[in-house]
Amino acid sequence: MSVSSKTRLVTITASLLNVACNLHTAKFLLPRKIFYMVEPLWQRLSLENLYLNPFPEALVSDYLDLAISMDNPASHQKCMKAKMESYLGTCYGQNNTTTMCDVPFHTTSSNLVYCQPGAFADVTHGVKTNVHAAETKHGNYIDKERYKIIRKWKRFGKNRLTSNTEDSFILKLLSFNILAQNLLEDHSYLYQGHNKKVLNWKIRKSLVIQEIHEADANVICLQEMQEDHLLDFVTPFKQLGYEYLYKKRTNDKRDGLLLLYRSNQFVLLDYAKVELYQAGIEILNRDNVGIIAKLSLRDSPETQVVVATTHLLYNPRRNDVRLAQTQLLLAEIERIAFVENTMTGPKYLPIILTGDFNLEPFTAVYKFLTEGSFEYYGKGRNLEPSQYNFLSNSLIPSRLCITDNCQHFNILTQRLQREGTGKVMLENSELPLQKRDGNMTLSSDVNMLQQNSVNINTGCTQIEIVKGYSVRFSSGTLTHPFKMHSVYRHINAHGEREATTHQDKWITVDYIFYSNIQPIEKYALPTISQCAALPKIPNFVVGSDHLCIGATFQLPRKKSVL
Repeated sequence: MSVSSKTRLVTITASLLNVACNLHTAKFLLPRKIFYMVEPLWQRLSLENLYLNPFPEALVSDYLDLAISMDNPASHQKCMKAKMESYLGTCYGQNNTTTMCDVPFHTTSSNLVYCQPGAFADVTHGVKTNVHAAETKHGNYIDKERYKIIRKWKRFGKNRLTSNTEDSFILKLLSFNILAQNLLEDHSYLYQGHNKKVLNWKIRKSLVIQEIHEADANVICLQEMQEDHLLDFVTPFKQLGYEYLYKKRTNDKRDGLLLLYRSNQFVLLDYAKVELYQAGIEILNRDNVGIIAKLSLRDSPETQVVVATTHLLYNPRRNDVRLAQTQLLLAEIERIAFVENTMTGPKYLPIILTGDFNLEPFTAVYKFLTEGSFEYYGKGRNLEPSQYNFLSNSLIPSRLCITDNCQHFNILTQRLQREGTGKVMLENSELPLQKRDGNMTLSSDVNMLQQNSVNINTGCTQIEIVKGYSVRFSSGTLTHPFKMHSVYRHINAHGEREATTHQDKWITVDYIFYSNIQPIEKYALPTISQCAALPKIPNFVVGSDHLCIGATFQLPRKKSVL
């Protein structure tokens, strides 16, 4: 190595050490809100400038190890002794290691231009040329540019955003399975081909938070949020004015769901933390959960919306379990979203249902959600036609008091008869009084259900609640009262399939369904071929093994009636 190259290497290395120290020092000196806003940009500038220079991979590893170790108190004391020089908003030029060039602090990652003369001739078209090969190897600026070009917010059909904020509110939602670190470590064999550095939670957390912040959503739904990472993770969001709901998966699971919303825009009117695990029921013995939030606009209290998120069972062979889980979740959504009975039927609030459903487009549970009906009787556990081990006409036991139209029998009886307890019969470990035990007294509504029960192998139970209105149990067919649609079409105009994750192959398992609300934009997904051209996820661009999804909705404001 030449003397000039050695000098340049030493200079860059020293600079990175200083950046790492400054970053850690800032964590203690800056106001927390400012620090969490600049931390992702600081790390990104350091990493990407490192990749722009033809230095050994060891240097990259050493820097990342240093960045990760900065939470060590001894390291903190050492850094506090160093002179704090601002690297924010600057980067090295290509031909002169002592000359700095300006990068505005407010520059977004999609517009960031680095100080490498001639490296990028066109910042608006395609993937940039003349980028050092080290970038492609490490996951890198060329991939970030390709990813940003693919992931654009695109108009939904011919719908347009309204400019009249007095008539409509723009609700922007982001949903993201962020990959719990404990699950990554428990299933490390799935990530053997990945760069080990990017699998560290501190690196991934920074990338995940950065992508969420850039979306600027006012409602955020996250799956696989590890419980012991929760408080640290939500801190920057609380500083930006978000409130949140969290629900850990049941029993010994360590991760769960996180729903954040901007408290200056929304008021939380009601919520449910739904446990899809129900003791003693084989088809419901998995630890999946759901969160449902009923929100009103702070400046228009009568304008309300229901947002729900979930993460259903993974097992690809058990679509029957996912169908049963969906029946429970929809029953709780129905309870919270109900407004009133009308001459044409029940009226519901706008609904957005999102999350990781662990099912592919146009399969059984997807059809149930989007078509409103599905016959499971006689099908196998995968909900496909089967000649053996087929399902009976009963999916879940009637003691849960959930009808085949995904409604709580007790709630429905109370509405129609204007009497009764309206008790929800689902177990919930967070609500001890609702837990089922041998001494719980059954309501008169439940007694009526028990008296009308029949052999599940010979026929369904049909109960008339009021004259002309009956409900069914164990009919072999599920229905629901919502007109659900998917934000994504899953296949683009050229017949290419979209993808949200890689499970042996690139597939879609993450969705945003909606009812009674108008989508305006969606966060475009890459096609399978586009995904194949990117490094394996997680990488230094995407911090999870899922791609986030998003949509913008137009919510009409309700006028107060005087």
